[in-house]
Amino acid sequence: MRYRFLIRILFLFVLGSSSSLVADSFPYKDVGDGTPAISVVLTLVDGIAVDREGNIYLSHRSKNRIRKITPDGIITTIAGNGTAGYSGDGGSALKASLNFPAGLAVDENNNVYIADRNNHRIRKVSPDGIITTVAGTGVADFGGDDGPALEAHLNLPSDIEVGPKGGLYISDRSNSRIRKIDQDGIITTVAGVGLPGFGGDFGLAINAVLKYPFGIALDRHGNLYIADRGNNRIRKVDSQGIITTLAGDSMHAFGGDYGPASYSNLAYPTDVVVDEMDNVYIADRNNNRIRKIDGQGVITTFMGVGKTDYNGDNEIAPETSLHLPFALAIHPDNKLLVADRSHFRVRSVGLKDYAVSTVAGNGNSLFKGDGGPGPGATLNTPSGICIDSHNNILFADLQHHRIRKLAPDGIITTFAGNGREGNEGNGGPALSASLFMPSTLAIDREDNVYVVHRLGNGWTIRKISVQGKITHFAGNGQQGGEGDGGPAVEASFYTISDITTDREGNVFVSDATSRSIRKITKDGIIQKVLDETMVPMGEEFHPNSVLVDDAGTLYFSDAGSSRIAKLGLDGKFEIIGGTGEFKDDGDGGLAVSAGIRSPGGLLLGRDGTLYLAEEQTARIRKINGQGIISLVAGTGVTGFSGDHGPASLAQVKSPFRMVFDNAGNLIFTDRDNNRIRKIDTQGIISTLAGHGNFGWMQDGLEVKITVQDFP
Repeated sequence: MRYRFLIRILFLFVLGSSSSLVADSFPYKDVGDGTPAISVVLTLVDGIAVDREGNIYLSHRSKNRIRKITPDGIITTIAGNGTAGYSGDGGSALKASLNFPAGLAVDENNNVYIADRNNHRIRKVSPDGIITTVAGTGVADFGGDDGPALEAHLNLPSDIEVGPKGGLYISDRSNSRIRKIDQDGIITTVAGVGLPGFGGDFGLAINAVLKYPFGIALDRHGNLYIADRGNNRIRKVDSQGIITTLAGDSMHAFGGDYGPASYSNLAYPTDVVVDEMDNVYIADRNNNRIRKIDGQGVITTFMGVGKTDYNGDNEIAPETSLHLPFALAIHPDNKLLVADRSHFRVRSVGLKDYAVSTVAGNGNSLFKGDGGPGPGATLNTPSGICIDSHNNILFADLQHHRIRKLAPDGIITTFAGNGREGNEGNGGPALSASLFMPSTLAIDREDNVYVVHRLGNGWTIRKISVQGKITHFAGNGQQGGEGDGGPAVEASFYTISDITTDREGNVFVSDATSRSIRKITKDGIIQKVLDETMVPMGEEFHPNSVLVDDAGTLYFSDAGSSRIAKLGLDGKFEIIGGTGEFKDDGDGGLAVSAGIRSPGGLLLGRDGTLYLAEEQTARIRKINGQGIISLVAGTGVTGFSGDHGPASLAQVKSPFRMVFDNAGNLIFTDRDNNRIRKIDTQGIISTLAGHGNFGWMQDGLEVKITVQDFP
């Protein structure tokens, strides 16, 4: 029999608890520790397990924590500090970093095992709260069979199960294998050849083909059950190692109730458990149902009506709606636990009376990590960035249609945007307004924020006041270059590539297509300050980024001509970097003699040093007061690496815009790595927000496009 349960989330915390303790004694009381589990916000849960005393363990993905619910319903954190990453082995599990924890299992000694998915490891938390790694090197790969599990490679392990005599079974999802660790710590493959697909039924499981297996379970006879999600099947490996299909005919659909399970249809089954009577329960995720296979092999719907609207706990299981149920566990009190993922709850169902109750979650959700530490949040193409007078970092989370705020204490929240695409909400709170792929930002000395986003075929600029009110500032939504000398709200733009402000509060707008920079005064009047008539004969500038210094000098980059130039108040035009050749060279020499292949965002330091982000060449460079160019960050090879080491040895991917914080640290949007990163005054790089995963919806909510071949 198996006591476990599975769900997906983005960021929560857990710790052992007793009903006699008060909330103030818990380190994570801000997320509900020490309170009833049904009162907390869960969002995504990826795994569930239950021990023999009836304590329930949740893998709280949204908070990168493991949480525990005692029999009296109180929730605490037992592992995870809330920051996505890998750390803490050998010490307190509460201080350790996890990275999207998934499936869980508990052995007879109350050790809790965690499929630390994005760390590509299996971790163990002992009863005294110490965390260790029991399998995986952290490298997403396959290797190490017949050797120590600690030296083996895993690839996004999704579930774990405790077998007889303390052996561990691992669903090595993206290796399309099931692995086993014996009592001596040696790892082997028990099912799957490692190539995603389908095949091998009625033969040895080690020669079979699986497709991204998720949940696994063992019954009392030693049979192994596999939720073969990519094949829309449940597979069974008997004690002799022979594999067969127990349920599902590969079609992603619903059908087959009251007939043989092998002729039924499933839709992305994500978990499977077995009770003491050998009944098999399946989390039939995309059918929004729990299916049951009895001892005669007949399949029925045990819970769920196929509709997603939440209808409460007043109905019996067959009449209760579920929304993307993800993980299951058998409770010793003869109940089935269900991670009702997109209802943001964990439900309990009596196996005899079919009574439904909620054991955790209040039905509310978190948005991609809002309310937690920045490194646990999910970003999607972070672009423009600015910083206010209180050292809050604001950035455009472009494909989430929001502006996010990273406070000095590292907590991330949404600053503007409700996540819907559009231009609605002017005159009201910025948090209630719709944005459409906000790209670049600027802020003035009064902390008014200006945001650029598309509007139909054209562009608009909106202003967010210190009080949080959003208004239309510039742009009529039409493509063009008209409107100079009149109100900015009636002007048209071709392509707004960047905006900035000067010390007087004027806003400058670079339009790459019309080869111009325009100025919007505080009274809302727009006029050109740079166009093709003002550059030397033969030069053709398409301004990519723009900034203004305190003297009123305009600086702008041009990725097309591979140059950086400036325009003084006296009208003098001067090239200050780049030869115009499409090269990357010249570090240590004069910037005007260097190759600058893709200059993008510009930033001026307090000492007059000009910093430039090179999107295509994956570097950040700087030009000092003597005109010498040098490397700040990036190896020139796109990728992600190097955190906590020298920025010059780190990999970045499409660095876009930059800002300095009050301490002089350089903050930039590492756009295609979906991160906000910091380079401190000693040149050391780290991640402030984001973890590399991305998505345009909140994790756990239904995506309208079904993708069969997923990693």
